[in-house]
Amino acid sequence: MDLFVGISAAIFFVSLVVCLFLIHIANKKGLFLDKIKEDKPQKFHNIDTPRIGGLAIVMAFLTGSLLFIKNTLAFKLVLASLPIIIGGFLEDSSIKVPPKIRLALAFLSAFLAILFTGAVLKGLGFAPFTDLPYAVMFAFTIFAVAGVSNSINIIDGFNGLASGFSLMALLVFAAASYQLHDKILFEISLTLFFSTFGFFVLNFPLGKIFLGDGGAYFLGFMLAELSVFLVSRHPDKISPWFCLAVMIYPVWEVLFSFYRRKFLSGLPAMYPDKMHFHSIFYRKITNSNYKTTLLILAALIPFQVGAFFFKYRTSVSLLFILLFILAYNMSYHAIVWHRKK
Repeated sequence: MDLFVGISAAIFFVSLVVCLFLIHIANKKGLFLDKIKEDKPQKFHNIDTPRIGGLAIVMAFLTGSLLFIKNTLAFKLVLASLPIIIGGFLEDSSIKVPPKIRLALAFLSAFLAILFTGAVLKGLGFAPFTDLPYAVMFAFTIFAVAGVSNSINIIDGFNGLASGFSLMALLVFAAASYQLHDKILFEISLTLFFSTFGFFVLNFPLGKIFLGDGGAYFLGFMLAELSVFLVSRHPDKISPWFCLAVMIYPVWEVLFSFYRRKFLSGLPAMYPDKMHFHSIFYRKITNSNYKTTLLILAALIPFQVGAFFFKYRTSVSLLFILLFILAYNMSYHAIVWHRKK
């Protein structure tokens, strides 16, 4: 127990120290800054802020994986994630990477993860989709991982929202791994948790450093891969829909945003706007950065807890997914209606 606490503290400390170093360098050299003069739809800060926090998370995770827990699977996943996080870091450095290129890099990372680890989803948990052909599930796994990898970036609009959600999901995955006696996935989940937590304390509530696209893509990719591994390593004990129930908030934000832009507004599906749930919630309900994060994360807790306790049952996992979608859509339309009044 003492060793576990010490390792966790060391990983947290590495992340925190690297974040502090990056804040100093970014402000001194003017690098990787999210500048207030930039015209961005989701800009809610009033001072130039470093957006390179994801690098601290990656470095702390690598340090923990290689030096402390010596987890080779974690190292393989970091290697696979390089295309998508490099694309994100380029964007963070003000080198514009078109959305389609970043999406292609997400598909490449998903493909590399299968190449390096062999992990592929085998079915969807209910007849007649319990044992689908390998080629079908190979393609589906790549598509799912790429989609989830992008989803954390979509909700990265306020201090602590994306990283706070990621911490919640990682705790659920760690608890599930522990119950399944899966030491490897338990170690990866907790190592990433404490790597993220070191960043979180500087990001929330004061926003001293931002996650950035690179960090959001890395967290999204790792959460997607943990989902794949939980299901593929324990197909008889975990419903494939459990992981979607855990990740439904960012995933549904992506799907709903695509639908809203493409079919309701006639805009390109990847067009950035100010109409994400957290954006309208901020403008019409809280008018507070940290309150927006706290209230949204608090509202997600029942869904996370429910998903964990019914992780073995596909029917209940599907029910939680449908309940979330219903609650999200009703809340969204109620806020938009209120805005129009």
